[in-house]
Amino acid sequence: MGYSLYRHPNILVEFIAGQLKNRVSFHKAMKISIELTEQTCTKGVQVQIAGRIDGKDIACVKWIREGRVPLQTIRAKIDYCSYLVRTIYGILGIKFWIFLN
Repeated sequence: MGYSLYRHPNILVEFIAGQLKNRVSFHKAMKISIELTEQTCTKGVQVQIAGRIDGKDIACVKWIREGRVPLQTIRAKIDYCSYLVRTIYGILGIKFWIFLN
């Protein structure tokens, strides 16, 4: 089990926010953050972005999940972070869940 900074959702959410401010595709930013997290031997990861994604007229919610993320159980050790980022199109909300061993 490799310990890394990428086990902390705060760092990964700020990474995604920086990518979105630089106008990188939201899908690509989410995939890269999931790949970085999977290198740290976690059981599951979920990322959600909501708002005017890519400047569309109507706000929507996009999410990706890899592995297991049991949000209904209290026993599961889940690390969570939510973050607001200002882009030129408006405010986006990013949520990040990590299911730890």
